[in-house]
Amino acid sequence: MDFLVERPPREVLDKVEIYIWQRGFHMSLRDRTETTSLFTRIHVPRKGFLKTLLTTLVSTPTAVQKIRLVASEAGEGRTRLTIIESRQGELPDRWLEFKAELEQWVTEELGATYWPL
Repeated sequence: MDFLVERPPREVLDKVEIYIWQRGFHMSLRDRTETTSLFTRIHVPRKGFLKTLLTTLVSTPTAVQKIRLVASEAGEGRTRLTIIESRQGELPDRWLEFKAELEQWVTEELGATYWPL
């Protein structure tokens, strides 16, 4: 999803990074640049010993959600913000709505509009 924000790229990334971090994601400093950020959260279900052993034997994929932010200059102090989500494994229900929640926050708090394709 792409947005147009009436703020400079660094300010936009800083604000969105804080928002995502506060919701339990971890930022990869190795993958962070002036214009991109990568956030990841891994779901580790709480279970007893037997269920943990069974999961290990069956080798179900670990649930991982990643959010990549890309900010680029759009001229006149504006920013094009791209949000890319990827998922692996079976995510908890409460995680499935995060991208929509983030998009709503970007439009309301940053005053962004959707970038036409």
